[in-house]
Amino acid sequence: MVCARCEGCMVRDEFYDYSDDTGQGHFDGWRCINCGEIYDALILHHRTRPPQQPHRSERRWRAWGQPSRTSPWIEFADTA
Repeated sequence: MVCARCEGCMVRDEFYDYSDDTGQGHFDGWRCINCGEIYDALILHHRTRPPQQPHRSERRWRAWGQPSRTSPWIEFADTA
């Protein structure tokens, strides 16, 4: 197998994920001996599916540091 990034030699390797919460912790994959690129089933699955559109919030944010019209501090300042 040839690496897609650097066209180097790929070797089969075993990987251990100690922070995995799915209970697997161990998976097999391919690692490039030149650049260190790793391929496994999950990485290839994520790279072959079409990209998703970024999530856009419906809420409109005000500029940082500007008080909102409903701020209690503005009401307090107006009554003083």
